[in-house]
Amino acid sequence: MKNNFYFENKKEKHLLVIIAIAILGLWFWYMLWASGIGRRTVLMKTIPELTTYITVGSIIGLFFAGHTTYYRPVGRTPIYVLKSFGGGFCIGLVSILNFYDVCVYLVPGEINQYKSEYEITFPGPSTGKSSHCEAGLWIKDAHTQRWIQLCTNRTELYQKQSPGMNKVRVTARSNNLGSYILDYQFIYK
Repeated sequence: MKNNFYFENKKEKHLLVIIAIAILGLWFWYMLWASGIGRRTVLMKTIPELTTYITVGSIIGLFFAGHTTYYRPVGRTPIYVLKSFGGGFCIGLVSILNFYDVCVYLVPGEINQYKSEYEITFPGPSTGKSSHCEAGLWIKDAHTQRWIQLCTNRTELYQKQSPGMNKVRVTARSNNLGSYILDYQFIYK
């Protein structure tokens, strides 16, 4: 019986491994890039984020479960098919997580400047499983009417902010999906 993954020579096998590693590396790079964009993006309230994420995760999960059911007739149990669905669901969910944030970043829009009230909090937003930014800057976006917390630190705050500055001038690129914060500057009222 011939194995499906049998290669005539080792060059084909090495090429396939290199391609697989490159695709996996690009996927990790995209996830990091999209996560960075998501930290400066605020979406409109009408965007169906959760529905989209669950739908795409379910479709990928069904694809994995169907693949398991069709190509693995021996040893196919409902538990194994359910695990396959769960794995596909997780891969689909993680892959689509920052989709709308990337769309806000890539879709052309208007560059707006507006004044906003702000609030500084210590510690700032989470940057990983067990770490936080030193400080967080809450800004109310004029386009979406939602608050966003930006990551900053004490040194940057002391350099940019002087006593009596009680507003922040925000530069943001806005479109129908939301706003991407480009820059901010503390100002006097």
